[in-house]
Amino acid sequence: MKGTGWVFAWLPPTIYAFVMFYLSAQSSLPKILPPFYLSDKLLHGLEYAIFGMLVVRALERSPRGPRMAKTCITLAVIIVILYGISDEVHQSFIPQRDASVYDALADAIGGALGIILAHRLIKKEILP
Repeated sequence: MKGTGWVFAWLPPTIYAFVMFYLSAQSSLPKILPPFYLSDKLLHGLEYAIFGMLVVRALERSPRGPRMAKTCITLAVIIVILYGISDEVHQSFIPQRDASVYDALADAIGGALGIILAHRLIKKEILP
């Protein structure tokens, strides 16, 4: 079926983005880690590392997607950063939540690390 390659490439990051949006819309979230210095930033980084991995995988697996590694990585970083910023703006409208430049920075750093890791794993054919 025509177009299914694109759908299957982008379905995982799209579902993940919707889950992140849903969680971001909650006034409070359960504490996953015991509180310690920067535990919140660690969770932001991990969340966006996974998102970055899914986005770069989708770009590299998309039919007619960018074929140059530099282009895939750059596009993935742009997508992750813009989504992270939009997520922070979204949170600013949720009761008991606020926007944070530091959260957006943790999102960007985590996303970039996930993108680089996924790109290397895909290149070595470890990540499907």
